[in-house]
Amino acid sequence: MSNHKAAGSARRKKTVRIWPKLVLLALFGVVSAAILAINILPAQITSDEGEVSGEDVFYSGPTVTYASQLRTAVARTEAASQVEQIYAKDESVLTGLLAHINSDFAAIESLRNNTVLDNASLLTTLKSTLTGDYTDESLGYVLGADFNEMFSLRQSLRNAVTVVYERGVRDTDLLASKDEIINLLSQAQLTEEGRAFLTSYLNNLPLASNESYDAVATADAVQEAMDAVSMVQVTVQNGEKLLSRGAVITAEQIEALQALGMYSENPRYTPYGGILAIVALFTLLLGYYLSYYQPKLFLQDKAVLLLGVTMVLVLIICRLIALVNFSADSETSAQIGYLLPVAAASMLLAVLLERNLAIFATIILSVFVGIICHGGIAAAIVALGGGLAGILSTARLNQRSQFVGASIYIALTNMVLIGGWGLLNNQNYTLIGVGLVLGLLNGLLSAILAMGILPFLESAFSVTTVVRLLELSNSNNSLLKRLMIEAPGTYNHSVLVGNLAEAAADAIGADTLLVRVASYYHDVGKLKRPYFFIENQGLNDNPHDKLQPALSVMIITSHVRDGMEMLRQAHFPEEILALVEQHHGTSLLRMFYQKAQEQALDSSSVREEDFRYPYVKPQSKEAALLMLADSTQAAMQAIKQVDKGKVEEMVRSIIRGKMEDGQLQECPLTFQDLQVIEESFLRVLSGMNHSRLLYPEQVAKEMGGNVVASLPDYNSPGQGKMGDAAESGAAQGS
Repeated sequence: MSNHKAAGSARRKKTVRIWPKLVLLALFGVVSAAILAINILPAQITSDEGEVSGEDVFYSGPTVTYASQLRTAVARTEAASQVEQIYAKDESVLTGLLAHINSDFAAIESLRNNTVLDNASLLTTLKSTLTGDYTDESLGYVLGADFNEMFSLRQSLRNAVTVVYERGVRDTDLLASKDEIINLLSQAQLTEEGRAFLTSYLNNLPLASNESYDAVATADAVQEAMDAVSMVQVTVQNGEKLLSRGAVITAEQIEALQALGMYSENPRYTPYGGILAIVALFTLLLGYYLSYYQPKLFLQDKAVLLLGVTMVLVLIICRLIALVNFSADSETSAQIGYLLPVAAASMLLAVLLERNLAIFATIILSVFVGIICHGGIAAAIVALGGGLAGILSTARLNQRSQFVGASIYIALTNMVLIGGWGLLNNQNYTLIGVGLVLGLLNGLLSAILAMGILPFLESAFSVTTVVRLLELSNSNNSLLKRLMIEAPGTYNHSVLVGNLAEAAADAIGADTLLVRVASYYHDVGKLKRPYFFIENQGLNDNPHDKLQPALSVMIITSHVRDGMEMLRQAHFPEEILALVEQHHGTSLLRMFYQKAQEQALDSSSVREEDFRYPYVKPQSKEAALLMLADSTQAAMQAIKQVDKGKVEEMVRSIIRGKMEDGQLQECPLTFQDLQVIEESFLRVLSGMNHSRLLYPEQVAKEMGGNVVASLPDYNSPGQGKMGDAAESGAAQGS
């Protein structure tokens, strides 16, 4: 049983070295970071402004939008130039002019109403009252005009002056303003004499500007116009030409190169730091997950290496695909992220290692895909969904052709995610259609990669997959064909052992397929000397009757070693080899031991260890099941008349004998497991055809320990020499 204090278990104990796993994980992190860093930053340009570019330079990467300081400055300068100068208006100027006009016309009206002075005196007084030079005809006109005409003159003048000054009159506009007033007066309903007087009056009217330049207000307006200009955003798309060979490099081009991280004076190393941080975190999480949730795998250097190799291999494929630029349109070309076959790694890890680990690895790879696609969350989501679909579709994988069905599930999942994402983000139907095609191809590519890589990983890491075991269980296998033809008795025995072991494995939760396949091949070494084993002898003489016991033991025990050599040459998995090596353990070939004691002059000189199998005791449930099923099936051949009670006693005796002989002390079987195994054996044996050649039970198949002596006599008495021969041959068949 599972007793770690047992002496035999000492050779199984190994010092678990953690540092190789840590080295492998660290190596995985470094390689992953290096892969992700490829093409993260574009090539650096060293030329300065004003130099001639020696080559055409194109941008390669995702669409980038940056704020251009130079273009913004130009736009703000242009906005400032559009601002007109601001002038402050002095309303008192117009008020003063109108008051001056009113005063002059009031004086004229006063003189017009004077009845004391004669005309000559009135004319003289009017000249002195009005400032400026006037002709006698003009003055005479106003003195002689009637009231309505004078009122019309004053109002027309006031209106014209008001119109012009309300628009604003600057120092440089005084002459033009006077001409405009005269023009307005010419349109009024006045007499020629009246217009002539008003023209003379305007020439003598002290016109002044009512608008002056306001520097403060103008500066504020300019600043406001500049502030209203937003930062000019420049968008650079994948494949866009940045520099032309032979052209002078401008300041704007240098600015674009700097913004894209392509200018050597300002290299961007921060993305590399970001990649290292992300990869280091996920590598650490992967290590913790393995150590806490997958300890059996974590303790196997080979399993950790297989995990890293698979993830890195698929990551390299993803990076290479992402470098493809299949469209001039950057948005369409970005859809290449939907083609990255993360699901291939998901399926491989689910088949080669463990499904939960495959899920965890798929999450990590999906994040890495997002980095490869420069933050493309859509590609990461599709990678995650497709990977999970691949894991679920390989849950019951039992033949390689099922990868075809898995590709369909992956493709459908990808297409649903791509279509949903496109509709969510209002993408045009053409773009969505491109994504759907790539999602479909992703499913096919993932399945092809998984099918193609799986055999190489199986062979390189000696991993026993369900598919590999099923292939080995096929009766068309060359070794099974040879066994069927050259050693039919052994072949039949192996099939029956497989039935027994598989049923018991299913009952106790062991690997049913592994134990069944191992049962088929556990005696394949008998092909070298098939007729030295009773099941292949028929009614022929038993060659062991003529051999010394020690030589017979050497021949019998060598079938295990021969079988392992044949299986190694056929590149069988190590798990099968281990079960073949352990299926006899260190069991005693009791019949030959007793025969040697009988022939020896001194029976004490015969050592028991010389008559035991020189191999390893069962280390697993599957190996122990194979040992018990092998002994049980062979013992069934010793029963003459099948009786339920005798069969139960036989099975129980075999199991007890193996326990007492210490053959089960290094395997993890519990007493409850043994009880379940016994019940399972009895259930299967009850349905078997037991019509076979009669053998005495005490020499049927080595059952270990002293159990042989305790077995009841299943044969009728009086077998004579035939019974002795059968006894010898039965022991040889073990």
